[in-house]
Amino acid sequence: MSQIRQQPGGFHVLVVYDASPDGTGAIADELTSELPGEAPVLHRARKEGLGRAYVAGFREALQLGYDTVVQMDADGSRYVRGVNVVNWDLKRLILSKAATRYTQAVTGLPYTDVTSGFKAWRRAALEAIGLDLVFSSGYLFQIETMYRAHQLGLRVAEVPIIFYERNFGRSKIDVGIIGEALTGVVRLRLTRVERGRARE
Repeated sequence: MSQIRQQPGGFHVLVVYDASPDGTGAIADELTSELPGEAPVLHRARKEGLGRAYVAGFREALQLGYDTVVQMDADGSRYVRGVNVVNWDLKRLILSKAATRYTQAVTGLPYTDVTSGFKAWRRAALEAIGLDLVFSSGYLFQIETMYRAHQLGLRVAEVPIIFYERNFGRSKIDVGIIGEALTGVVRLRLTRVERGRARE
Protein backbone atom coordinates (compact mmCIF):
# COMPACT_ATOMS: atom_id res chain seq x y z
CA MET A 1 0.00 0.00 0.00
CA SER A 2 2.76 2.45 0.92
CA GLN A 3 4.48 1.89 -2.43
CA ILE A 4 1.23 2.52 -4.31
CA ARG A 5 0.59 5.74 -2.38
CA GLN A 6 4.09 6.97 -3.24
CA GLN A 7 3.23 6.96 -6.94
CA PRO A 8 2.01 10.20 -8.56
CA GLY A 9 -1.68 10.46 -9.28
CA GLY A 10 -3.31 10.20 -5.87
CA PHE A 11 -4.34 6.54 -6.15
CA HIS A 12 -7.06 5.07 -3.96
CA VAL A 13 -7.04 1.32 -3.31
CA LEU A 14 -10.15 -0.87 -3.18
CA VAL A 15 -9.57 -4.25 -1.54
CA VAL A 16 -12.06 -6.96 -2.52
CA TYR A 17 -12.15 -9.45 0.34
CA ASP A 18 -13.79 -12.84 -0.23
CA ALA A 19 -13.83 -14.15 3.35
CA SER A 20 -10.36 -15.66 3.04
CA PRO A 21 -9.06 -17.24 6.29
CA ASP A 22 -5.64 -15.60 5.92
CA GLY A 23 -6.53 -12.44 7.85
CA THR A 24 -6.42 -10.11 4.83
CA GLY A 25 -9.77 -8.56 5.72
CA ALA A 26 -8.64 -7.41 9.17
CA ILE A 27 -5.45 -5.86 7.78
CA ALA A 28 -7.45 -4.11 5.05
CA ASP A 29 -9.92 -2.77 7.61
CA GLU A 30 -7.03 -1.31 9.62
CA LEU A 31 -5.82 0.50 6.50
CA THR A 32 -9.32 1.86 5.95
CA SER A 33 -9.35 3.40 9.42
CA GLU A 34 -5.85 4.85 8.91
CA LEU A 35 -6.64 6.21 5.43
CA PRO A 36 -10.32 7.19 5.40
CA GLY A 37 -11.69 7.53 1.89
CA GLU A 38 -8.49 6.21 0.28
CA ALA A 39 -8.56 2.47 0.98
CA PRO A 40 -12.12 1.10 1.16
CA VAL A 41 -12.73 -2.63 1.62
CA LEU A 42 -15.48 -4.54 -0.16
CA HIS A 43 -16.41 -7.52 2.03
CA ARG A 44 -18.03 -10.42 0.22
CA ALA A 45 -19.87 -13.20 2.01
CA ARG A 46 -18.03 -16.10 0.35
CA LYS A 47 -15.44 -17.02 -2.24
CA GLU A 48 -16.92 -17.22 -5.74
CA GLY A 49 -13.75 -17.10 -7.79
CA LEU A 50 -11.43 -14.46 -9.16
CA GLY A 51 -13.80 -13.33 -11.90
CA ARG A 52 -16.74 -12.70 -9.58
CA ALA A 53 -14.49 -10.76 -7.21
CA TYR A 54 -13.23 -8.56 -10.05
CA VAL A 55 -16.75 -7.88 -11.34
CA ALA A 56 -17.83 -6.84 -7.83
CA GLY A 57 -14.77 -4.61 -7.50
CA PHE A 58 -15.31 -2.99 -10.89
CA ARG A 59 -18.96 -2.28 -10.10
CA GLU A 60 -17.99 -0.74 -6.79
CA ALA A 61 -15.35 1.46 -8.45
CA LEU A 62 -17.83 2.63 -11.08
CA GLN A 63 -20.43 3.37 -8.41
CA LEU A 64 -17.84 5.41 -6.50
CA GLY A 65 -17.34 7.51 -9.62
CA TYR A 66 -13.78 6.70 -10.67
CA ASP A 67 -12.84 7.43 -14.29
CA THR A 68 -9.85 5.06 -14.39
CA VAL A 69 -9.60 1.66 -12.71
CA VAL A 70 -6.37 -0.31 -12.39
CA GLN A 71 -6.81 -3.99 -11.62
CA MET A 72 -3.91 -5.82 -10.02
CA ASP A 73 -3.28 -9.37 -8.95
CA ALA A 74 0.46 -8.87 -9.36
CA ASP A 75 0.86 -9.39 -13.11
CA GLY A 76 1.52 -7.33 -16.27
CA SER A 77 2.43 -7.97 -19.92
CA ARG A 78 5.26 -10.44 -19.46
CA TYR A 79 6.03 -11.46 -23.04
CA VAL A 80 5.70 -8.37 -25.25
CA ARG A 81 9.52 -8.06 -25.24
CA GLY A 82 10.38 -11.72 -24.94
CA VAL A 83 10.16 -13.73 -21.73
CA ASN A 84 10.48 -11.42 -18.71
CA VAL A 85 9.76 -13.58 -15.69
CA VAL A 86 12.07 -14.15 -12.73
CA ASN A 87 12.09 -17.23 -10.44
CA TRP A 88 9.41 -19.17 -12.32
CA ASP A 89 9.91 -22.90 -12.79
CA LEU A 90 9.87 -24.24 -16.35
CA LYS A 91 6.48 -25.93 -15.88
CA ARG A 92 4.69 -22.68 -15.02
CA LEU A 93 6.36 -20.82 -17.85
CA ILE A 94 5.35 -23.49 -20.38
CA LEU A 95 1.77 -23.54 -19.01
CA SER A 96 1.45 -19.76 -19.25
CA LYS A 97 2.86 -19.58 -22.77
CA ALA A 98 0.75 -22.54 -23.91
CA ALA A 99 -2.41 -20.87 -22.54
CA THR A 100 -1.66 -17.73 -24.55
CA ARG A 101 -0.92 -19.65 -27.76
CA TYR A 102 -4.08 -21.74 -27.38
CA THR A 103 -6.20 -18.64 -26.77
CA GLN A 104 -4.66 -16.85 -29.75
CA ALA A 105 -5.40 -19.84 -31.99
CA VAL A 106 -9.04 -20.16 -30.91
CA THR A 107 -10.05 -16.51 -30.53
CA GLY A 108 -7.72 -14.68 -32.89
CA LEU A 109 -6.54 -12.32 -30.14
CA PRO A 110 -3.21 -10.80 -31.25
CA TYR A 111 -1.82 -9.99 -27.79
CA THR A 112 1.29 -11.59 -26.31
CA ASP A 113 -0.06 -12.08 -22.77
CA VAL A 114 -3.79 -12.77 -22.49
CA THR A 115 -3.79 -13.95 -18.87
CA SER A 116 -2.24 -10.88 -17.27
CA GLY A 117 -3.91 -9.61 -14.12
CA PHE A 118 -2.47 -6.10 -14.30
CA LYS A 119 -4.62 -3.83 -16.49
CA ALA A 120 -5.85 -0.25 -16.53
CA TRP A 121 -9.39 0.42 -17.72
CA ARG A 122 -11.15 3.60 -18.70
CA ARG A 123 -14.60 3.94 -17.17
CA ALA A 124 -16.20 3.93 -20.61
CA ALA A 125 -14.42 0.68 -21.51
CA LEU A 126 -15.61 -1.12 -18.37
CA GLU A 127 -19.15 0.02 -19.06
CA ALA A 128 -18.86 -1.08 -22.70
CA ILE A 129 -17.67 -4.66 -22.13
CA GLY A 130 -20.86 -5.51 -20.22
CA LEU A 131 -19.93 -6.70 -16.73
CA ASP A 132 -23.41 -8.22 -16.37
CA LEU A 133 -22.64 -10.47 -19.36
CA VAL A 134 -19.28 -11.82 -18.13
CA PHE A 135 -19.65 -15.56 -17.44
CA SER A 136 -16.18 -16.60 -16.25
CA SER A 137 -15.44 -17.08 -12.57
CA GLY A 138 -11.78 -18.17 -12.58
CA TYR A 139 -8.66 -16.97 -14.36
CA LEU A 140 -10.56 -17.13 -17.67
CA PHE A 141 -11.90 -13.75 -16.58
CA GLN A 142 -8.65 -12.10 -17.72
CA ILE A 143 -9.07 -13.57 -21.20
CA GLU A 144 -12.80 -12.88 -21.42
CA THR A 145 -12.57 -9.18 -20.57
CA MET A 146 -9.73 -8.71 -23.06
CA TYR A 147 -11.69 -10.60 -25.72
CA ARG A 148 -14.79 -8.48 -25.15
CA ALA A 149 -12.75 -5.28 -25.40
CA HIS A 150 -11.06 -6.46 -28.59
CA GLN A 151 -14.31 -7.55 -30.24
CA LEU A 152 -15.87 -4.17 -29.49
CA GLY A 153 -12.97 -2.38 -31.17
CA LEU A 154 -11.71 -0.77 -27.98
CA ARG A 155 -8.08 0.32 -27.95
CA VAL A 156 -5.84 -2.23 -26.23
CA ALA A 157 -2.14 -1.58 -25.62
CA GLU A 158 0.40 -3.84 -23.92
CA VAL A 159 3.05 -2.40 -21.62
CA PRO A 160 6.10 -4.60 -20.93
CA ILE A 161 7.12 -5.45 -17.37
CA ILE A 162 9.55 -7.75 -15.61
CA PHE A 163 7.51 -10.18 -13.52
CA TYR A 164 8.97 -11.40 -10.23
CA GLU A 165 7.48 -14.52 -8.69
CA ARG A 166 5.78 -14.00 -5.34
CA ASN A 167 7.80 -14.35 -2.15
CA PHE A 168 4.94 -15.84 -0.14
CA GLY A 169 1.94 -18.05 -0.89
CA ARG A 170 1.43 -20.32 -3.86
CA SER A 171 -0.39 -20.40 -7.17
CA LYS A 172 -4.08 -21.30 -6.99
CA ILE A 173 -4.16 -22.84 -10.49
CA ASP A 174 -5.66 -26.34 -10.42
CA VAL A 175 -7.33 -28.81 -12.78
CA GLY A 176 -10.71 -27.07 -12.47
CA ILE A 177 -9.28 -23.69 -13.42
CA ILE A 178 -7.43 -25.18 -16.39
CA GLY A 179 -10.61 -26.97 -17.50
CA GLU A 180 -12.66 -23.76 -17.33
CA ALA A 181 -10.05 -22.00 -19.43
CA LEU A 182 -9.92 -24.71 -22.11
CA THR A 183 -13.69 -24.92 -22.60
CA GLY A 184 -14.33 -21.26 -21.83
CA VAL A 185 -12.08 -20.02 -24.62
CA VAL A 186 -14.15 -22.02 -27.11
CA ARG A 187 -17.33 -20.60 -25.59
CA LEU A 188 -15.90 -17.12 -26.01
CA ARG A 189 -15.21 -17.76 -29.69
CA LEU A 190 -18.87 -18.71 -30.14
CA THR A 191 -20.17 -15.73 -28.15
CA ARG A 192 -21.61 -12.69 -29.86
CA VAL A 193 -20.16 -9.77 -27.96
CA GLU A 194 -22.54 -6.87 -27.48
CA ARG A 195 -21.81 -3.47 -26.00
CA GLY A 196 -22.95 -3.14 -22.42
CA ARG A 197 -24.91 -0.32 -20.96
CA ALA A 198 -23.91 1.95 -18.12
CA ARG A 199 -25.91 1.32 -14.97
CA GLU A 200 -28.22 4.11 -13.98
